[in-house]
Amino acid sequence: MLPFYLFVGIILLAIILFLFVIGLSLPGRLLFVIEGKHAVITGGSKGIGRCIAEQLLEEGCKIVSIIARDLEALEKAKNEILQLGFEENSVKIYSCDLNSGQKIIKDLIEKIIADSGPIDLLINNAGTCIQNAFDELPEDAFEKQMKTNFFSAVYMTRAILPQMKERRCGHISFVSSAAGQCAIWGYSAYSPSKFAVRAFADVLYMELLPYEIGVSVLFPPNTATEGFDEELKTMPEQVRQISNSAGVFPPKQVAAALIRSIRMGDFWTCVGLEGKMLGFLSAAASPETNFVNAVMQKFFGILKKGQKNWFKWWLTIIKNNNVEKDADSSNAFINVVDDDSSLILSTTTTSTNKEE
Repeated sequence: MLPFYLFVGIILLAIILFLFVIGLSLPGRLLFVIEGKHAVITGGSKGIGRCIAEQLLEEGCKIVSIIARDLEALEKAKNEILQLGFEENSVKIYSCDLNSGQKIIKDLIEKIIADSGPIDLLINNAGTCIQNAFDELPEDAFEKQMKTNFFSAVYMTRAILPQMKERRCGHISFVSSAAGQCAIWGYSAYSPSKFAVRAFADVLYMELLPYEIGVSVLFPPNTATEGFDEELKTMPEQVRQISNSAGVFPPKQVAAALIRSIRMGDFWTCVGLEGKMLGFLSAAASPETNFVNAVMQKFFGILKKGQKNWFKWWLTIIKNNNVEKDADSSNAFINVVDDDSSLILSTTTTSTNKEE
């Protein structure tokens, strides 16, 4: 039998070797210096985007070019930012519907570059959320959200990328959602668009690494913005209960988390304890540049079976909110069978008519 001190030494050596291997497997970080840079932010007139613009200037960004549809909201945001003491030319505003297609966006980017010079940082923040049960959503909800949440980011990136590649520098950041990590009831149109953003960021990270262009993605939780206030007006009770546990975060905190990740060269960023746990559990094959995150992913991988408990809880919420639909005087109930290795969902039909 090994002496206790020798046993402890072997365990510590194994842990050190394990951490060393993880460290070697990580690509080098592409740190980004914000000072003196030109940033473009979509959806920047309100909420998270508005806070990002302000905080970038506070950290020394030379110019922020803000894009949104509502010109009045843009002018209001610009005036409020300038009242904080920044130079008049540090904030540029551009009114554009990013659903207008590639040519319109390309022309817009050419104008922005002509006005303020090369673009160093692109933050694809524009987004919209329409939520409800799949068969109760408007028919155009799927296309609308895919256009705003995904294709606007694709077109913006295509328009800006050539000048970044030419200079072999820059950073492109995407704002996805916690619903882009884990899809839940009511998000049949929203979640696919945010998962697409995540996958797009995964691919671009690999493609742009040789050009020394950084890529990052933010998975914000529920955030106290004007947009979220609108969501609450029509939010189904199932969605409200499932998402309530994570809480609602101030947009300044979410914006600060994104900017920190851009500076440090982290690929993904989550906010809050539950958000970080979800990030560790759902990382899968996404790129990883942060050593601590990599270690935590390994640790949470061991605990991944506990993820099904979340799922069981969500199903209970759905059941309790009368999702069962009566059909031909029958009641459908969701049954959850836990066999220690997976969750099995089944539908049981119970007749309400008894034979005489």
